[in-house]
Amino acid sequence: MKKIFYLLIALVFISALSAKITSSSIEYDVELQANANTSFDILVDQFRIKGGTFIVMEEGVEPFALNKNDIVFPSCSGGNNRSQTVWGILRPFADKIRLRPPHATSYGFDPYQGKSNWLAIKEPQSNDKFQVWAGVPKSTKLGWDLFAVWLDNETPSEADLKKMLDYYSNVYFNPAIPEGTRRVYITFTKNAHIHLFRLNQTNDSLDNVVLLLFPLQDLIKHPPMTWNTAPGSVKTYRELSKLISKHLDFSNLEK
Repeated sequence: MKKIFYLLIALVFISALSAKITSSSIEYDVELQANANTSFDILVDQFRIKGGTFIVMEEGVEPFALNKNDIVFPSCSGGNNRSQTVWGILRPFADKIRLRPPHATSYGFDPYQGKSNWLAIKEPQSNDKFQVWAGVPKSTKLGWDLFAVWLDNETPSEADLKKMLDYYSNVYFNPAIPEGTRRVYITFTKNAHIHLFRLNQTNDSLDNVVLLLFPLQDLIKHPPMTWNTAPGSVKTYRELSKLISKHLDFSNLEK
C-alpha cells in the first residue's frame, strides 16, 4: 500500500513539473545526433557563427520581444497542437506581424533526413476543442494543401522527396523576404535540432534569424494531472497558452 502511495506522489510531482517551463536537458533528433557533423552542439555553433540567435525559453530567461513586421514561423512535431497554440496566440497580431501557418517539423512532408516522415502522423481527434478556445478552426499546416496526395504513398521517389525538400527550403527555411526582415522560428523539444540543421543547410547568413525553443512536450495531447482535464480540452489550450505567452513580450505590437 505504501508503494502505491509513493508512486502516486511521484506521478503527481512529475506531472506538476511538466506543467511549467523548467530548465531541462536538450532533446535531440536521434538520426541527426548520430552523425558527428549534425550533432546538436555542432549545429548550434554553426548557427551562431552565421549570425543566428538561439534561445531556450525557460524559467529565468527574459521574455522575447516580438517586433512589428517580424515573420513568425510556429512549428512542432506534427503541426497539430503546440504550434497551433502559438498560431492562436499570435493571430490577433496578424496585422502587425507576418504569421506563417504551423509547420510539422518531425512528422511532416519535409524529408530533412532524406526520407518520408508523414506515415507516423496522427490527425487531431474529433473531440479537440481548439476552435472553442481560439474562435477559429486550426490552420492548415504549411504545405499540406500541396502534398496531401502523398499521404498514402509509402514509397515516394527521389524526385518526390526532392520536390518537397526544395519547397520547404525555399518557403520555410530560406524564404525570399525584404532585406533586414527578422525571421522568428518558435518550436518545441527535439524540433529545434531539425531547425538548426535545415537553417544552416539553406542559409549562408543567419543574421536577423531567431530560433526560440520551448522545452515543452505536447501538453494538449498529454495534459498534466494537475490540470485535471481531458486531452484537447479548452483548458489544455488555455493553460499551454499561458505558459508560452509569459515568455513572449507583445508590447512592441500593442503600440
